[in-house]
Amino acid sequence: MSAKRQNFRAASTVGVILALFTLHSLSEGKVFEKCPLARMLDKQKISSRSLISNWVCLAMAESGGDTSKVTTLDNESANYGIFQINSKTWCREGRKGGRCNKNCPLNLTINFLRTLSMVVPSRRDRLDFLTDDLNDDIECAKQIYSDGGFGAWKGWRSTMASKQLPWAIVVSLFLISLPAVIDGKIYTKCELAKQLTANGISRTYQGHWVCLAMAVSGLDTSKTTTLPNQTANYGIFQINSKEWCRVGYKGGKCNMKCEDLVTDNVTNAIKCSVMIQQSKGFNEWVMWQKKCKGKDLPDITNCGAIG
Repeated sequence: MSAKRQNFRAASTVGVILALFTLHSLSEGKVFEKCPLARMLDKQKISSRSLISNWVCLAMAESGGDTSKVTTLDNESANYGIFQINSKTWCREGRKGGRCNKNCPLNLTINFLRTLSMVVPSRRDRLDFLTDDLNDDIECAKQIYSDGGFGAWKGWRSTMASKQLPWAIVVSLFLISLPAVIDGKIYTKCELAKQLTANGISRTYQGHWVCLAMAVSGLDTSKTTTLPNQTANYGIFQINSKEWCRVGYKGGKCNMKCEDLVTDNVTNAIKCSVMIQQSKGFNEWVMWQKKCKGKDLPDITNCGAIG
């Protein structure tokens, strides 16, 4: 084949691609509004419901809720999708790889692959982070969060970690209206007594701890209370984020993630609460003063769980 013919065919190929860019600028991406995104994240169980507003906050800060967003960086990597997942660590451009074993497409082929994926569905795997299907985004984001919390995202650290945006409250109210999702647990008095025993709490004081939990959370491990000072109380003992824990990463005087205090495993909540009690006494909890101090404590003498 002559050089002219080869050049002609190459030019034709480029022309076809450019034509596809121009005539078929088809996108599978979607720009989510806050409440639909909250519904989607809750449905796919990205985390406990108490943290959904944080995920929405992160997505809005990173991408404006745009699943097709791509940001090219100075280090020759790029951030992809609604959570702006980086190609240097978490995915690989043009093939599956990285710590999430996901495919983030080469910047120059993104629009072409979008078009191709509409014609050949088998090519959709080339767009792991750029479609309105958030399965891959959520799977990888959960891994990132597991490794480093919300603090793994620079945008979170610089703009969101210490802020309580007005619409985050709206998202929280919206989530309350959804059917319950069992992420936490509502303990009985005896179940909590058993856990207190397992974590070394003297039987002498267990009535105070059970009374405290009943007063502040109704024994609900998943309870989160947002406060006017832009902090929040977490878990069965309502531990505050200003002093004792940090959202998205380990910190505070308990050196814990606040998120670790809202699971059905109350070990972390007990350990942190003991630190609070040893430092400031039960009086640190206003509700203990109102509901428990000098009052009859819950009767747990017949709880067979107490050894």
